[in-house]
Amino acid sequence: MNLKSLIKTALLAAVSPLILAGTVTAQTQKPFTITGKLDGLADQMVLLSTQYKGQEIADSVQAKNGEFTYKGTTPGALFYGLRFGKNRFIGFPVDAGEKITITGNVDNLKEAEIKGAKHLPVWKEWGKAWSAITARAGVLYKISDSVSKSANKDRSYVDAEFEKLNQRLVDSVEVFVKKYPSSPMVPFIIIDRFINYPNPEKAKSTYAALAPAAKNSTYGLQLGEALRIAAKTGIGVSPSFTLPDQNGKPLSLASLKGKVVLVDFWASWCVPCRKENPNLVKAYTKYHDKGFEIIGISLDDKKANWLKAIEADQLTWLHASDLKGWKSDLAAEYGIKSIPTSFLVDAEGKIIAKDLRGDALEKKLETVFK
Repeated sequence: MNLKSLIKTALLAAVSPLILAGTVTAQTQKPFTITGKLDGLADQMVLLSTQYKGQEIADSVQAKNGEFTYKGTTPGALFYGLRFGKNRFIGFPVDAGEKITITGNVDNLKEAEIKGAKHLPVWKEWGKAWSAITARAGVLYKISDSVSKSANKDRSYVDAEFEKLNQRLVDSVEVFVKKYPSSPMVPFIIIDRFINYPNPEKAKSTYAALAPAAKNSTYGLQLGEALRIAAKTGIGVSPSFTLPDQNGKPLSLASLKGKVVLVDFWASWCVPCRKENPNLVKAYTKYHDKGFEIIGISLDDKKANWLKAIEADQLTWLHASDLKGWKSDLAAEYGIKSIPTSFLVDAEGKIIAKDLRGDALEKKLETVFK
């Protein structure tokens, strides 16, 4: 992704969980209740959802005359989303033992009164900071569109402003870590901003600044595990894996020791990946004879689509996949949250760079093979 696309994705991504059925690995679960009284709700179904240990879990309760009571269990503080019909959503943190009440009008949920959610003030404060960031982002996107349509396509100003906005986002998260080091919602914010949209250095530094109470919270434990996984592909680490190639034969990274190897996670359905492929082709053509190799790790789940994309984009390097899509064992092991994602391994098998986009890969290879 280019700078604008990366920041746009990171800034505007919704944090509300999907509503999908699932099961949760058993842990200590404690009860909570959510009671609602909303004008205009009538006898609608209320859908509740959250995400826990990488799984989307959901339940529902039937309202009657605008009132409902949901009784559930949770292992600790989790962000829950409630949907009332297609386009009505409200989200807030729920912790064990809480008795939460919601009152207001279903057509104006932003003004609904929520009581009993002890972590809500921190979450609402973050919401204000986040709204300010997205408001500025909206202005920059309009300017960017105008530049694209103008005769003078100088993007220097808008790109510089996007850089400032990205730094503002980072600063905002760090402020919350410093202000609320014990809050279980702060690790949730770190996961949402620095894990789901990878910024490993900031994820590591903000996690280190958390108090034990936050580190041991539900999201704190998830963040710690995410960082442990991320360390497997850190600079200086020597990764190792074996996957079947297009013909089902095992292909190992270790077999390429002595070469400089780009391990590129992609998929036929990934538009940014396909747009990046010409840059890889250019670098491969220029440096392959000097000892450069690429292993394309596909997150496809249909072999025909995978092979068709390889041929269409003229990707003449090595390819491997377990054809499990996002359920790929290697993607899970290495904590791959978005694609394209890549890391460059030197002749000794150690990672020397990550996520080189555009001409950055070619420039890095120029220094490696100098």
